[in-house]
Amino acid sequence: MAQQHGILVANASQARLFERAGFKQPLRELADWVNPASRMPASETERAPLGQSLAGRAGLAPRVDLKHLHRSAFAQELAGHLREAVLNQRIPSLALIVSNPFLGELLKHLDASVHKILVQQHALDWTSLSLSELDQRLRTDFRL
Repeated sequence: MAQQHGILVANASQARLFERAGFKQPLRELADWVNPASRMPASETERAPLGQSLAGRAGLAPRVDLKHLHRSAFAQELAGHLREAVLNQRIPSLALIVSNPFLGELLKHLDASVHKILVQQHALDWTSLSLSELDQRLRTDFRL
């Protein structure tokens, strides 16, 4: 691996962006993000209160899953940071190690410039791994 490689490790609650200058080089953390809304109690995120529908009748508006809205907003935020990093040529290639179903949500928000540099994507939640464990798993499991 001759060039720098970006690696995003994420779930709906947190994300960390790393780079590796070469296969034998150590991981270097570039950025991290936290989505505190995803850790709210389920009673606060299950649904929004019923409101007025377009017809004006109370209680007929569709239910809104706030947890999904927070997850989608976090995916959009990460996608924006990745797009900026690609446009500023900070990461020439990118691997995603992202939990399921958050991987699908993130992929939905990535623009063409980021999709173009994707080299690997894996639906795994490795956010709880220490830096040394993550480094070892990336090398042995995915040759990253």
